[in-house]
Amino acid sequence: MEINKDIADIRAAEAILHKKKKYLLCYHNFNVKNCKKSAEEIRKIAAAAGSPISIAVVPSIGGVPESEADAFREEIGKFVQEGYEILLHGVRHNADLFIKRNPIGKLALAISHNGAEFAGLNKKLSQMLLNRSIALWKAHGFGRPSGFIAPVWLDNKHLKKQVLEEFNFYEDMLYIYRKVGKKVKQSFSQILTFSIFPQALLGAMQVFSRLALLIYRGTPRLVIHAGDMKAMGEQNLLSLVKFASRHREKIMYQDL
Repeated sequence: MEINKDIADIRAAEAILHKKKKYLLCYHNFNVKNCKKSAEEIRKIAAAAGSPISIAVVPSIGGVPESEADAFREEIGKFVQEGYEILLHGVRHNADLFIKRNPIGKLALAISHNGAEFAGLNKKLSQMLLNRSIALWKAHGFGRPSGFIAPVWLDNKHLKKQVLEEFNFYEDMLYIYRKVGKKVKQSFSQILTFSIFPQALLGAMQVFSRLALLIYRGTPRLVIHAGDMKAMGEQNLLSLVKFASRHREKIMYQDL
């Protein structure tokens, strides 16, 4: 009986510790071109995590056939109804190469394969692009998204303030910024992601991610991109998600 009581006490203590340690799980770059395949992946990831996850959606549909646009909206509608959290993820995710940028922005485009859509923009152009992202989302006819994440987390010196005027949080590569009353609270947050690494390093990054999820005291961000499941192997990726949810409580950005 004493042994059983000790086991129960240990499990209770582990449950309390698990509840205190949190992590964010977000699928990036859900778009009109990959929506069917990505929707399947997202639901597998959510099943492994035990509940709906956050999804960073690229709102632009470009010149795709209406049937593809309808399929994209249908998938988003299902996610909204099922309790998934929707975040805006740029406009097209691919940068307009004809927009004027500062040298840092041009470097950001070079290292991100033109994915850093907001990098190096002046105040006016940054606001225009953010407004366009929000307008495109509204045109799809769904409710307000939870927030905005800049593609590749590479931005400009104006974007954080502009986003926080519209939403309750903003994130870059190192920090999450939250509005608390009239102040903005800054919290360091480790990004655990894989798409930026070559195939040879993916195994090592999975090991690093597990260690970080075990020992990190803050709220790490486990970020999965379209294509990661194929690159890492479905079972490896889902195993990592299950590991994360065993050792931490998964939250959404709206819970920060």
